[in-house]
Amino acid sequence: MADAELEGFLSRVSEHLGGLSRDGFKSTSWRFENRPTTEGVGLMAGVDLDVEKMVSCVMNVEAYPDNVQYVDSIEVRDRVSEGDVTYVQRMKLPALGGIQVVLHLVDLGEREGYRVIGWTQEDAATEGLNPKQGGARTAYNLGAWLIKPDEVAYSLSAAPIKKDVGTIKYALMTKGADATAGTVMRATIDGMTGWSKRV
Repeated sequence: MADAELEGFLSRVSEHLGGLSRDGFKSTSWRFENRPTTEGVGLMAGVDLDVEKMVSCVMNVEAYPDNVQYVDSIEVRDRVSEGDVTYVQRMKLPALGGIQVVLHLVDLGEREGYRVIGWTQEDAATEGLNPKQGGARTAYNLGAWLIKPDEVAYSLSAAPIKKDVGTIKYALMTKGADATAGTVMRATIDGMTGWSKRV
């Protein structure tokens, strides 16, 4: 069982995922409350995946810097089990610079035919990060992987803390992020599926 925030997000993802065409890559996004970025989900259908290998890669956060685009460093803070880990993720994004966040990643098992792995931001721990040592912190960050042998979906809702980036960069990282979300989701799916096929 995920926490209430993640359960709500997964419910919204499921609602939008069902309406996507199963023809290659498709994505959609939607507004939630008054957040400065949309929530979104991207779906790649017609793949041939080993679900357990994919899950293993998603949970292997320590190996992200060598295998996941833009991830600069990972610092594990607490690993309860293979399917439950809390960690600091620091990214370096082209033209935008550093982003950092403390995430809690959990394997939620089978749901509606998908193997689901979801994450939420640890708010107090993220606020405790130094923006001068690693870049802007995120105001919120949650998402999920939904995996079947023949399709994989990646969903995300995130935005930076405005005071960490300034007005112009904030606009780039919110409105700009919405504009490029489909491209980023496809690259993320391609990267993670490619990694799972190498292991």
